[in-house]
Amino acid sequence: MASRAGSTGIDASLYRREGQWCTALFDASLGTTAAHEAADELPETVSKILASQQASEADIRAIREALVPARGCPAPVARFVAVNDGEVVVDELIQGLKIQDPDVDCGPFPNLVALARARGGQFPYLVAEASRDGGEVRLYHSSIQEVGERRGVTGDPEEAHHARKVPGRYDEPKNRSATEEIWRRNADELAKQIDELARENYVKLIVLAGDVKARELVVGQLAPASKAITTTLEQNTRTGGADQAAFAAAVAEHVNEVVDRELKELSEKIGNRTGNGRSDLALGFDEVVAALQQAQASTVLVNQFQDDESLVALTSEPWLEGEDSDDHAELVIGSWPAPEVLLRATALTDATIRYVPEGILPEGVGIAALLRWPTGEARPAE
Repeated sequence: MASRAGSTGIDASLYRREGQWCTALFDASLGTTAAHEAADELPETVSKILASQQASEADIRAIREALVPARGCPAPVARFVAVNDGEVVVDELIQGLKIQDPDVDCGPFPNLVALARARGGQFPYLVAEASRDGGEVRLYHSSIQEVGERRGVTGDPEEAHHARKVPGRYDEPKNRSATEEIWRRNADELAKQIDELARENYVKLIVLAGDVKARELVVGQLAPASKAITTTLEQNTRTGGADQAAFAAAVAEHVNEVVDRELKELSEKIGNRTGNGRSDLALGFDEVVAALQQAQASTVLVNQFQDDESLVALTSEPWLEGEDSDDHAELVIGSWPAPEVLLRATALTDATIRYVPEGILPEGVGIAALLRWPTGEARPAE
């Protein structure tokens, strides 16, 4: 199964794999006759480009097999595929991205820039729906419509409602207690699934809906860390007449609130550091490169893509250098457009990357980095 890039749009383990890489970004829309015709011609077009870049037969075959349109998805939608030594390791749809011509690339490391720009800043979140006889929890990523993982809890409806079927007996304390115990057991199991998914995926938001009593029971069983990021919707979505469109809109509103809050926090951090002697903030291309060379950057912030710049990629630390430098000649892989090399160095130094809108960085600054330790000080001992 192809792996998903991380919440910053990158996965450092991909850059550590050996062998040749091929990537393809292409229009996956289907909705017009022209789109269908383009999809039919795409495998041959991409194969010719790959062959011209000396891709192996195994890589060409793997890419061709992955050139699948996004059936059922509204246009525009693109698909990004990365192949390593004949194996598809990334295969993702990018909603809302319009692609005119296929972008195909081969090299010693993957070009994940398009994916990072689409995914940078995304975060995982959970949507849980509870009922008295079970429920479901689904893992999503904020810029991806499809479900990442789904887990369900299915109780026994007959068992749960047995007391109701015995006339006059549900109100008896013994039967009522037994029924409520079944509800608590189901809620406890759903809460455990929520806690586990939240912990494993570092989720930033949990949205809980469903039956009122079931919601209360689930919230009561959640771990403190999960409870702190849980929002409850007053919607019983586990009924046949539930308004799913209203439910989806409510979830989207809470997701957007998290995005807005994070951008506000980033803006405040930059503002505070700009006015504090700027020792823990790198501003501009050269300063960000220097910070990445020392693994000093914790978060790289990009407002302008730096497409006109080039950098040299290195096989090991410091991972990159300027084209005019010859300090690490023995480590040189080659020269590439700066966005590719910057992204690789960001991943390999365990930093994150955010592509931010206007107004977050100081005026005239296209790229910046929040630093792990102040410039001029020694690197902290690990």
